[in-house]
Amino acid sequence: MKLAKICKRGRIVALTCVALLVFTVSALAAVPGDCDGNGNVTMTEVQGAINMFLGNKPVTSCVDADGSGAVNIAELRNVVNAYLGLPIMIPAFPVTGIAKDPVTGQGVTDATVTAYADGVSTPAATATVQSNGSYSITGLSAGSTYKLTFSKTGYGDVNYYGVKPNQTAATSLEPVLMLTADKASLTASINGYILNASDNTGAALTLRFRNGLGATTGDWYLQKTLYDYNYGYYSRDFPAGCYTAEVVKAVEGATTSYGFFTVYAIPGVPVYNNSQNFTADAGATPATTYRAVLSWGSTVQDLDLHVTGPLNPNDTFTTIGSNNTPRFHVGTSSSDPQTSYPYGSAVAGATLRNIPGTTTEAYLDQDQANHSVDNGSETFTILTQQPGIYRFYVYNNSTSGYLYESGAQLKLYRGTTLVQSFSVPYKPGNTWTVFELSGDTVTPINTTSNVDPTQTYNLAKPVAGYPSDELSTFKQVQKPLPAR
Repeated sequence: MKLAKICKRGRIVALTCVALLVFTVSALAAVPGDCDGNGNVTMTEVQGAINMFLGNKPVTSCVDADGSGAVNIAELRNVVNAYLGLPIMIPAFPVTGIAKDPVTGQGVTDATVTAYADGVSTPAATATVQSNGSYSITGLSAGSTYKLTFSKTGYGDVNYYGVKPNQTAATSLEPVLMLTADKASLTASINGYILNASDNTGAALTLRFRNGLGATTGDWYLQKTLYDYNYGYYSRDFPAGCYTAEVVKAVEGATTSYGFFTVYAIPGVPVYNNSQNFTADAGATPATTYRAVLSWGSTVQDLDLHVTGPLNPNDTFTTIGSNNTPRFHVGTSSSDPQTSYPYGSAVAGATLRNIPGTTTEAYLDQDQANHSVDNGSETFTILTQQPGIYRFYVYNNSTSGYLYESGAQLKLYRGTTLVQSFSVPYKPGNTWTVFELSGDTVTPINTTSNVDPTQTYNLAKPVAGYPSDELSTFKQVQKPLPAR
């Protein structure tokens, strides 16, 4: 019998309705259903929420969390859970990504993706991989952390840990590679470099490998130490599968973690096994410094990291064109290097680098002009943060290859702590608008669009659909670099 019919039988069965509505999820800051604002939910407020759900009482905002003008079943569940002292569900946007067979290059059609909330053995939601390899999981809570298990008959299972759905935008995960069962007993030789973010040189650190994607805790499968004289290079034979590598530095018993990256061991497919690199901020970085690190696979040669942000209040230089909105833009082209101050772009070279001055506020540490040669990352650092919004974009500057196939990831660090990691959505477009940063608040955007290449550097022509306070999608503001 449907819940609505049960509840229509009257107030006597209210507790029955309460029991049927129990749903284990995570907590909200505000208390759903606390219409009198006293910090808790009473049985009277639960009964009021039920009547709003049934249309027998005017809807109020203390229950109608999404402001739709009606109370849905999820909102009613949250009121009941608040009354019982159980966790509350926070509606989230979908979790999306692709799952493919790395040997055939095709999507693993009809594979099942099962989501489990941490500490819960009952599935929270499932999804099916489509013919193009894409999947989308809905019905998860933004307040919970999940493990996703990818499975299909004839393939080995793959676990993706630490998945956190978002309230404001879809969460895109990095591609999942599924191997057929006959590959499980094989091995593959993997290699790569661990590089310093500031100068792209090898870093003398230690790698710890754990099974699965997003596996940031628990016992590690293998530990390997890197040395300066070997330029941060690592190489090792691994059983076929996927691993999470943690980059750490251990000194006198104290361990500092510099981040995590995914490593694949794919028998017979060297393109996945070679040059699995990571850029670490291994210097003495202040805890208040933000740094964004862009990395990607070998499918696309050149991706560009672009950032716009608020100017220093004392900066009086004028902008190009008729749009004089006071925001800076940092982004670099190897054929047209730009320098603006105190917002530094890179200078020309095989690997474009920029060294900050004493008053530099934000700058591009690395602009990797050719991924097939440099095998590094692009990094952007905010040394002095001004009030306002910083927007982060990734542009596909390659003549071949698609942005959504690049495996691009943008990771934001505060000091040496990873704040958030973003994976490029499986959607068409040459430009990925990744996130906004204001103070310590990170707002995911995670959308893609097409931008005319002629508008990416100096044109003042505004681009339709972009925020009105942007100079253009990627327009530089310029001023001569003062002597110092």
